[in-house]
Amino acid sequence: MKKQSKGVKDRPRISGKDFNQYKYFRPKSKKELIRIINGFQEDLTIIAGGTDLLVANYQKLYEIKNWLDLNLLDELKNIKMFDDKVEIGSMVTHQRLSKLDQIKELFPVLHQAAADVGSPQIRSRGTIGGNIVTSSPAGDLLPPLLIYDAKLKIISGEGSRVVDANEFFTGPKKNILKKGEILEKIIIPLKEDIYKGAWIKVGKRKALIISSISLALNLSMDRSNLIKKARICIGSAAPVPLRIKTAEQAILKEELTKINIEEVAQIVSEKISPIDDIRGTAKYRRQVALNITRKALSEVMNQ
Repeated sequence: MKKQSKGVKDRPRISGKDFNQYKYFRPKSKKELIRIINGFQEDLTIIAGGTDLLVANYQKLYEIKNWLDLNLLDELKNIKMFDDKVEIGSMVTHQRLSKLDQIKELFPVLHQAAADVGSPQIRSRGTIGGNIVTSSPAGDLLPPLLIYDAKLKIISGEGSRVVDANEFFTGPKKNILKKGEILEKIIIPLKEDIYKGAWIKVGKRKALIISSISLALNLSMDRSNLIKKARICIGSAAPVPLRIKTAEQAILKEELTKINIEEVAQIVSEKISPIDDIRGTAKYRRQVALNITRKALSEVMNQ
C-alpha cells in the first residue's frame, strides 16, 4: 500500500455526489456578474486573488458552498488615466501597481506600499480590491488610499454608489458593503499641486510581514513651499486605518522646513488606539508611531 504523506488524511476534500451541492460562478462580464448577483439568493463567497480567503479558510474550504470568482472580469483589471483622476479596477494586482511607472509618478506612496505586500507570489495574485474589502487594519494599501482621498465605486443589481474611502471601513475586517455589492473600482483624484510623500512599514522581519504599524504621509505644497494640504494616516494601530486629523491641522500653512516634528509626532502617538497582539504591544506601537512620524517628516523635508 502506498504510504500517505503526513496529515493527508486530515485534509478537507470534495468529490463525487457531495460536489453537486456546490455552486461555482465565474462571470466574464459585468452584465453577467450582475445577473448572477440578482438571481442567486444564497450567500456567495467572493474570490479575487484568494490570498486572504484561502489562508483564513484553509482548514474549512469544504464548508464554502457558493463561490463567485472574479478572475475572468477583465473590466475590473483596467487602469484608466484621465485629466482629473485615475481609475483602478478592483482586480488590479499589487504586482502591477508596484511595476507601473504612472502609479510611481502620480502616487508614489501607493506604489511603495504595493511593493511591500507579502512576496512576489502574493503580489502577483493579491488585488487592490481584495486588500480593501478584507478591511484588515494591517492592510498595506489602506493608509495610502486614504491620504490620496480615494473614492470607491460599488456596484450591485440595484445600481452603483461612490463612497469616500474614509467612510468605507467600520471595524477590524468590517466595512459598509451590503449583501450583493461588489467593489468595482478605486477612483483617485488628480490635482496640479506639488506633492511630497512617505511610506513606512514596520514589522517583525524584513520580508513577508504583516505590519505591526505603518504610516502613509502626503503633503501638498503651494509655490511658496507652504503646506496647502496634509494627510497623515496610520495603519495597524486602531480598529480601522486612521487619519490623524489633529496632526494634519497642526502643520497646515507652515513652511515645510519649519515644521515642529516633535510636536506632530507626539500628536500622532497620542491619537492612535493600538492594542496588544502577537505583533506588538500597545506601548510599543505608540513609541514606534512617534519614531516613524519623525522619520517620515524628515524624509519629505529632504525630498
